[in-house]
Amino acid sequence: MMLIDRRKALTALTCTAATALAYPAWSQDNRDIYNFVSAFPPGSGADVLVRFWSQKLTPIIPGPIVVANKPGAMGFLAAEYTARSKPDGHTIFVHAGTSIAGNMHVFKNPPFDVTKDLRVAATLSRHSYMLVAGKNAPYKNLQELTAALRSKGDKATYGTSNTSSFLIGELYKQKANLKVVNVNYRTSADWINDLNSGALDFAIVDSIAGLGVARQGTWRLIAIGSGTRMASTPDLPTFAESGYPGIDVVSWWGALVPSTTPEPIVETIRGWFNKAVQSPDTTEFLKASGNDVYSASPEEAAGLLAATAAQWKTFVEIAKIEKI
Repeated sequence: MMLIDRRKALTALTCTAATALAYPAWSQDNRDIYNFVSAFPPGSGADVLVRFWSQKLTPIIPGPIVVANKPGAMGFLAAEYTARSKPDGHTIFVHAGTSIAGNMHVFKNPPFDVTKDLRVAATLSRHSYMLVAGKNAPYKNLQELTAALRSKGDKATYGTSNTSSFLIGELYKQKANLKVVNVNYRTSADWINDLNSGALDFAIVDSIAGLGVARQGTWRLIAIGSGTRMASTPDLPTFAESGYPGIDVVSWWGALVPSTTPEPIVETIRGWFNKAVQSPDTTEFLKASGNDVYSASPEEAAGLLAATAAQWKTFVEIAKIEKI
């Protein structure tokens, strides 16, 4: 666990009485601690995002914030920990909601139903996945890549390191009628050399990692896996623009709480995160890291986990992903 700027957090409690009235009684005890649950190991790439949000919320939430790392089981350990916590607003799971909802259809026997046991208090950001080619690859767009892949048949290969990337690769393969073979790697760092040596024809990576590496000139961006262009990569065309509609895989991050959390508490948490999301430096940070700001309405947020799980049920069937 990591205590995030306790002094700064406690300073927020010296607000006027009028400001204090904006918070329900459950949040007015200056001894209250708020747990931001992370499904990732401390210091990992995604854990950095959780800690970013904890730092942004420190001057807003009326109590100190602790990041509680609960890695394992593709996020289910952290999700279950949150679902079984007291629904008082003091345990908040900051995570990729797409991942935890999608995993309902990746596991044969998921340990619990996230669509029933969790609810979305606030949405934070969204990102997609990029098709990238080696920096010296002869193709510069999806049409040229597709032609090259067709000429190679089943000798063509592409690299991935997560389920969402594999899904996009398989959807592209089906829609373009290709025979390209997937090669799965532990992390995206493991396939960079193979991509640039030509051992892989292309790879698919999340935009958070993809954009940063592309800026270093390590690989070339070809297409984005969202239905429309992302604000963080406005010049990168979608698969649909390149002739392959129906590929729209976007991951969203949110603040999740137990499903039995009372509505007034959920509304307060939503207000906290919305305030942080709207700050210009947050927008710039997210854009620089390949994310777009995503602030869903309360109505949209209420059905987001169920809608995402249903979408992934279809994705898993289309891509013929074998359940774990």
